[in-house]
Parts: sequence; C-alpha cells; structure tokens
Amino acid sequence: MTFEILLSTMYRTDLGFLDTIFKYNPLSNYNVLIINQTEPNKLLKSKDPNIRVFNSFERGTSASRNLAIKNAKGDICLFADDDTTFKPNFNQIIISAFKQYTEAYLLSFETVSQEGIPHLEYPKKGLHNKKTLKTVHMTGMAIRREKLVAANIFFNAYFSLGGLFSGGTEYIFLRDAYAKNLKAYHISKAIVEHDEVSSGKAIACDRVLHTNSARINHFHGSIKSRLYLFKYLFFLIRKKMITFSEIKQKYCVGLKGITDYEDLLKKGLIKRQL
Repeated sequence: MTFEILLSTMYRTDLGFLDTIFKYNPLSNYNVLIINQTEPNKLLKSKDPNIRVFNSFERGTSASRNLAIKNAKGDICLFADDDTTFKPNFNQIIISAFKQYTEAYLLSFETVSQEGIPHLEYPKKGLHNKKTLKTVHMTGMAIRREKLVAANIFFNAYFSLGGLFSGGTEYIFLRDAYAKNLKAYHISKAIVEHDEVSSGKAIACDRVLHTNSARINHFHGSIKSRLYLFKYLFFLIRKKMITFSEIKQKYCVGLKGITDYEDLLKKGLIKRQL
C-alpha cells in the first residue's frame, strides 16, 4: 500500500515552504506531488526523486485537486495545503486506518491548532452520513485513489475557490461519491495542525451568500433555495450580522447565486444532486 501527499500551492519558485509543513516529519520519507498554480515565468522545479511538481496555469482549487488525482501514483493519497503542518507519524495513522476500513474510498481525520484545539466539533468515529460529511475539510481528507477514479468522482469546477461559486468544494465532492454508494468514515485522530483565523461575520459576506444559495439549489431545487434565502436573511438580521437597510442588496446577491446556478443547468453544464 503506497502513500502519497497531494499538495496544492500557488506561485512557488522554490521548495523552502515544505520545511514548515514537514516540521515534525522527515520530508525524505514521503512521496509528494505538488500542484503549483502559477504563471510561465514563475515555475517550480524539483531535483528530489520523492517530490514531483506539476506547474499548472489553470485557476481554482478544484482544478488543482483534480490534476493531482489524475497524476497521483499512490494507492492512498492525502490532500494537503501549504499553510498546514503534519503531526508526527501522521502517515502511520492514515495507513493503519485504511487497513481497518478496507471498503472506504475516503477517511476523514481531524485538524487542530498548535495548542491542540480542534477546529470544529467533529462527529464520532464511524461511517459518514449526509450530515456528518459537512464536517469534512480538505486538510483532513485521505482517499483510496483507485475507487474514486473507477467511479469517475472528481471535484466540481463550479464550486471551488476561484470558481463561479467560491465554496462548497468538499461537500459537493463528497455528496457525489455518496450518491454512488461509496463509503467514507471519520477517524477521531488529529493528523494536521492549522492555525486558521476566522470570523463569525464571514457567514454574512456576499461570497458565502452567493455560494450557499447555489448549493441549496444544487441539493434541494429552485423553490427551496429561494425559501432558504429568505430564512437566511432573517437569521442574519436576528443575529445582528446585517441591518434592515442591507436586506435588498443581500437578497440580490443570493438571488444571483440561484440564477447563476440555474443558467448552468439550462446549458447542461451541471447536474442537480437531489
């Protein structure tokens, strides 16, 4: 069972950034595939036999992850970002878990801060369902690559940072696999450190409202997405995250997410996952 790390980054010209990622682990012991989204005059190269580099001129997190899946060589692959640090012996935890869950296409693990504080309230160890799949983050996703490729499961280019809807990347991907009866499990062990700074007000920003309205449409249809939009706006008002004077502008943002998604449907560029 071979293991490979699929690492996404942007505009890198040297491999120095790997030092922080592998602070607790010897880099020479790992096979790493780096997808570097960049420009022709800013290429990343590697002379290390265990580090492969693909310089890509596409944009979007989904494009990066899909390129990694298609070019990976490992049986078991771990998605990684360039602002994380792997916990000691993380690979042993992952490989051991896949040996236990032989039917799994994906295992989710936990991410903590440097102080060991979990990023969110994770589900209990065991089989994922539609609800618990919402807790899965890219930095804790390990896959059995052959199962995904055989089922033709890849990341949706429209729901992606850098895409039309800048979010929902993991959940859309996971639900596509769920619809094909592929099994995913959560493992209650931390493998990654990531000191992420977030703000509760982010849920009221235009980007999130636009994306969430489209996501609800994707899973529940046009009518429910419009009902969601009204309910969500009143929720934001109750929580004092927006004012009454902002309702019209926020409504227009959410409605655009709905109509942008429906335009894709009409053109046959996306298929609703009800």
